[in-house]
Amino acid sequence: MTETQYDWTFDSPAGGRQVDVLGDTQGATATIQSLLTDSAGEPPSIPAPADCLVTLPAGLVRDDHIITEGEVRELTGADEEALARVRSNPLRLLESLLELGTVRIGDVPATSDVLPQLLLGDRDALVLAIRRVTFGDEMEFAEIICPACGDDFAATISLGDIKSQSAEVGRLTVPLRKGGYAIVRFPTGADQAAMLADPKATNAEHNSILLSRCLVETRDDQGTTKPGGEDLAKSLGLADRRTILTQLAAKQPGPRLLELSIEHEACGGEVPLPLSVADLFRDF
Repeated sequence: MTETQYDWTFDSPAGGRQVDVLGDTQGATATIQSLLTDSAGEPPSIPAPADCLVTLPAGLVRDDHIITEGEVRELTGADEEALARVRSNPLRLLESLLELGTVRIGDVPATSDVLPQLLLGDRDALVLAIRRVTFGDEMEFAEIICPACGDDFAATISLGDIKSQSAEVGRLTVPLRKGGYAIVRFPTGADQAAMLADPKATNAEHNSILLSRCLVETRDDQGTTKPGGEDLAKSLGLADRRTILTQLAAKQPGPRLLELSIEHEACGGEVPLPLSVADLFRDF
């Protein structure tokens, strides 16, 4: 049986000559270095991974602790088809968007049972993150009317510049016009769904539904307490109702989508540019 002989040689880049690895170790080392140098170039451009993690402004209460981390994902073509089917219903669009694009809240899967428990500001933060991870940080507007000069202009905004605020307390104490105060909690997704369940309801009826759910109690100057509910919500004076609703909107944790504004460079005017979920996903 003939013993197999291995030829430990390779071609040198300099003139294509054979280099004997075993007999000329110094030359082999130099040749290997030359090959590595020739093959080295600019490193490939690898895009940075999209930020799928979200810090919730308020968080989800679970077992006496608050979960403030959420995870979202990029929407797909299948998701686009599903969202297109509910486009005409703003509430269903929001719920579908959250269910499709949110992966988890902490270690809790983001199911249709969990998402309605989140405060509206936390849900807005998730929607904004889904928009950014799907389409990027920039958003273009073709025609914006400047209220200062009346001209229309185009602009590009960075969604990362949208300000956000956190909730310092779980409930608000709101002074009432004739003395005393009301204690209210921030609305959740479930409260929003109840408020918008009847498409024929008026704004006043929407306000009553929201207050009946979020108004915990009122207390007058003598210390008399009235528990929250539908009767209390409807018995409040108009000024007190509006004050409570205004405070809930102003101190609600989360991104301030409705407070976004940009500068019109041509005249220096400040142009309000409030954003809704429909605006963020207008391409669907």
